[in-house]
Amino acid sequence: MSILLTPLGAKAEEAPVSQSDPSARDFGEVIITAPRMNEPMVIETDPRNPRQPVPPADGAGYLKNIPGFSVVRQGGIDGEPLLRGQGGSRLNVLLDGTPLLGGCPNRMDPPTAYIFPGSFDKLTVLKGPQSVVHGGTALGTVLVDRDTKRFSELGFRANATGLYGSFNRNDETLDLTSGAKTGYIRMMGNHSSSDDYRSGVGDLVHSNYWRASGTAMLGWTPDDTTRVEATLDHSQAQAAYAGGGMDGVRFDRDSVKLGVTKTQLTPLISKAQVIGYYNYVDHLMDGYTMRPYVGMGASNVDHLMVGGKARLELTPTDSTLVTTGIDYNQDKHSSRALTAAQYTAGQNINDKNRLADMTFDTVAAFGEVRQDITQASRVIGGYRLTHIEAVKHNAWPNLSDTRDLHSGFGRFEHDIDLGLPVTTFASLGHVQRAPDYWERSKSTASFSIQSERTNQVDVGALFKSADWSGSVSAFATRTSNYILVSSGWSKNIEAQTRGVEAELAYSFLTNWTAEATAAFVRGENLTDGRALAQTPPLNTTWAVKYDDGTFLGGLLLRAVSSQEQVQVGWGNVIGQDIGRTSGFAVLSANAGWRPHDAITVTGGIDNIFDKNYAEHVSKTGTLTGMSNLAAYQDTRRVNEPGRTLWMRGTVRF
Repeated sequence: MSILLTPLGAKAEEAPVSQSDPSARDFGEVIITAPRMNEPMVIETDPRNPRQPVPPADGAGYLKNIPGFSVVRQGGIDGEPLLRGQGGSRLNVLLDGTPLLGGCPNRMDPPTAYIFPGSFDKLTVLKGPQSVVHGGTALGTVLVDRDTKRFSELGFRANATGLYGSFNRNDETLDLTSGAKTGYIRMMGNHSSSDDYRSGVGDLVHSNYWRASGTAMLGWTPDDTTRVEATLDHSQAQAAYAGGGMDGVRFDRDSVKLGVTKTQLTPLISKAQVIGYYNYVDHLMDGYTMRPYVGMGASNVDHLMVGGKARLELTPTDSTLVTTGIDYNQDKHSSRALTAAQYTAGQNINDKNRLADMTFDTVAAFGEVRQDITQASRVIGGYRLTHIEAVKHNAWPNLSDTRDLHSGFGRFEHDIDLGLPVTTFASLGHVQRAPDYWERSKSTASFSIQSERTNQVDVGALFKSADWSGSVSAFATRTSNYILVSSGWSKNIEAQTRGVEAELAYSFLTNWTAEATAAFVRGENLTDGRALAQTPPLNTTWAVKYDDGTFLGGLLLRAVSSQEQVQVGWGNVIGQDIGRTSGFAVLSANAGWRPHDAITVTGGIDNIFDKNYAEHVSKTGTLTGMSNLAAYQDTRRVNEPGRTLWMRGTVRF
């Protein structure tokens, strides 16, 4: 890690370990209901652990139970994550350090649609502009990484997981690694599928899907300080969408990455890393393959991202860490379409030519410094300059746009002893973000819409003792030229948001823990004197857990308030406000058994009382029951699944 190396300082490391605190003991696989913040504004979790409620087998589902996140449901899979009500390019998603974007102009394939959580070892969330190393134009960052440990001798590792649940949900993951001191080969395969699920009132929701992926990794590790790694990924999928007039009938992804990392080069250069990558997605949507034909055609888009990164970590003194580097990315988007008339005439969209519609060239340079002032205090800050050139093709003449974006942050952290170790922090960040492909595509005028300029303040504290742990953080943002989107165009407004997130855990008896989380955000459209659209309501969770090392289980209550703050017809590239929503509460239960150190069996019941509800941020239009096409209404949210039973088994060795 290049930031936040000692988040709780020496005192935190010396905190006594209580045998009544399950988090202090290594029991292996546990059921995650809300990942905890262990560093200021940083949350890290293992995506291979089971979760409740059982998430869709994509990246967005695994973010939803982190305080501050919500997910816009489209169907059974491929929802779009929002952090503090912000998504799209305001939330940066990196896979193994490389950017990946979908292609659909209606966001049917967000970046998380191409993430298979079982193929990754670590999921990290940076809340707010807390680093410039991973990008400088986002208000939050999601890092999904693989971390293959070097072998000390000839050996073999394996991880196999299977899940079966209601609605014929069926997931399988296999992860095999073989290697020796000088290198390794790692192979991973994933499959997930489900039939249409039923809502709490028994309606069949158009949501069936299947998805599969394969990964091959080859690593060379001649010594403890050198790693050369090549990775190949291929995935495919289909997904029915209740929240749209078409379904996703092709989600193909091909990725190649080559990385070289060298540590301990000199007393000054502690780490050097170079990465090159190729990411390509091919997405086809139509209105006839997975549903009865009702006059919709087809659209096929693809997105190619090719680029590289170079980074140096310097340690001029024992208390100073400097991270500097450059990034380059070339982004090409193209499309082709088939009208309803062409479909009925027997034409095939695969016979049509693709036309480039927009390209981007982005180069950036950054520098970030961490300075330990004392054993208990530190400052972290950084600056990033990003140069973007965008071209809109087929505009006769082509349109071009060039921008330089400046982003930076500064954060102060201080450890104090209040009878338990506490880390306090305060940060100030500035982010400039140019309109992305989706915002520029709304109209010709939208191509040159002004860049957003956001100032954000974050303050908070986190603590961990023998039996107690928790955190609280507050944030406030002010954005000039905030890009507000309707179904047909984009406009700039003045906007502000503010909110609070908190989590608390208490080990009240041996093997028993109580947990609670809360996330609240309020947004305002200052230009129009209205609420900021697509702002999620207050979200809370309450959990009681038992874990003695052999048996585990718990109850989870999620309670969400009503949302009165809306601006109907406006929102972002993901969706627009439909209207006000009422609150809801959902109770779930889980249990597990570890018959052996390498084996864990877990299961649960989500939405025990079969509550019928929908999230406030949701795609519009719900197609329930394929024989009842009249049920498709463009002002109706996609209902969440009703009572869901699931069982999961994992073997690791």
